[in-house]
Amino acid sequence: MDISAYKHLVDRFGDVRVLVVGDIYLDENAYGTVVGVSLEAPVPVLEVHERRYNPGAAGNAACNAAALGATTAIVGYVGDDINGEIVRHEFDVRNVDTSGIVMHPSAPTNTYGKWRAGSFNAPVQEILRTDTRKPTFVSGNVEDAIIAGIQQKAANVDVIIVVDQVSSVVSERVIEAIVTAAREHGVLTVGDSRERAGLMKGFDVLVPNDIEAGRWAGIDVCDEPSLQQAADALRQVAKNALITRGPLGITVFAEDGSMVSVPLPVKPREVIDVTGAGDTVTATVALTLAVGGTHHDAATLGNVAASVAVAKPGVVTVSPNEVISQMAGHSTGSKLRTLDELEKIITKLRGTGKRIVWTNGCFDILHIGHIMYLENAAAQGDVLIVGLNTDESVRELKGPKRPFHPEDERGIILSALACVDYVTLFGDRDTTAILERLQPHIYAKGGDYTLESINQDERRVIEGYGGHIALLAGVEGKSTTSIIEKMNDDS
Repeated sequence: MDISAYKHLVDRFGDVRVLVVGDIYLDENAYGTVVGVSLEAPVPVLEVHERRYNPGAAGNAACNAAALGATTAIVGYVGDDINGEIVRHEFDVRNVDTSGIVMHPSAPTNTYGKWRAGSFNAPVQEILRTDTRKPTFVSGNVEDAIIAGIQQKAANVDVIIVVDQVSSVVSERVIEAIVTAAREHGVLTVGDSRERAGLMKGFDVLVPNDIEAGRWAGIDVCDEPSLQQAADALRQVAKNALITRGPLGITVFAEDGSMVSVPLPVKPREVIDVTGAGDTVTATVALTLAVGGTHHDAATLGNVAASVAVAKPGVVTVSPNEVISQMAGHSTGSKLRTLDELEKIITKLRGTGKRIVWTNGCFDILHIGHIMYLENAAAQGDVLIVGLNTDESVRELKGPKRPFHPEDERGIILSALACVDYVTLFGDRDTTAILERLQPHIYAKGGDYTLESINQDERRVIEGYGGHIALLAGVEGKSTTSIIEKMNDDS
């Protein structure tokens, strides 16, 4: 498998303009500890440590497209309520254009809640699930406004993704407007529907899972012949069908009548939560096809993105770095995180009593000194986060000939270490802003530093919020500089 070719496709995702149309859900998750039984009723009392919100359904597809680099807008509706405000905010922080979201005057924002309890000594488990009432199809002014939004935005996008989860936004008139606009402007159409795939007649690609494909076709998909039957029914509707099959990968049924099963190109990862993985696949497939990839390419990258998504809890997005890292055969892609992601992770970890350790460096030529230092740093707490200098910042610190290894490779190498829990890239000359934001319990530095010689701005931040600076002894004579000198002497 030519990973460089797939990386080239992923690198071009940033050129794609996406419009997502469909049902918008607010996925609400509360995490905490059960501290007793209510005095008013025989129910547990949950001490909430964290609330986490994510757009779901079509919203999740839009957030995944944006996280993968595409310029993304969404059309749908939310209610005139606090949850509508929350989901708009969550779109904003994920770089999804919300100008196409319509305010529904009489329907609530679709909200799906999960309340989870656990502690340091007990696993986290779901204790309550909530939902809003089943919505009905849009009509009247709301439907007209949604159609107007589609018509307005279709001229400036490369692909339209449609996600029909609860049969609310994707009415027959909305589908007709999408197909008409796509034909007028030469736009690719990619759709996924829980039960109504047959409505998406004229689409370029449908991306259901095997159960959804069988449900619409009236077939119990349980083997290859029944899968083929379901695909034949889908192919009467759309030009191509990419049917997801969990650990079996994705099977492509193409316009020319061919069928190709694309297995997972990487070792399957432990499944934590499959929620929203289908939306991740749909977004990845759409972007791959939009940049000129084949259906086989789309299935391959869709498989990889899903394998990353299911290894995370809840409704999540997947980054380009995670896709490429996973494709390279490393199960460490989920360790590479953005600061936004780390901030949420740390909040949750604090709620379970975990002590966070931060350290940072170039880690250009990983050697025994690095390994022993990182293991020592990890021993100072429960979770070790490593800040990794970007290539540009390494050149500023070490000179124009460094680094020897690019940042993506250095990130993968660090992630392969069992003592490292998370890795994040940073390009500043110091980590003052990061320390202020993440506030780790412990800031680990090499033993060649003293409290007086470390960056004093960093020191003031750590000591200001009550953190601890750990100065860790290194291995004498084991450094990147000594290795380079020895190599030069030998040559």
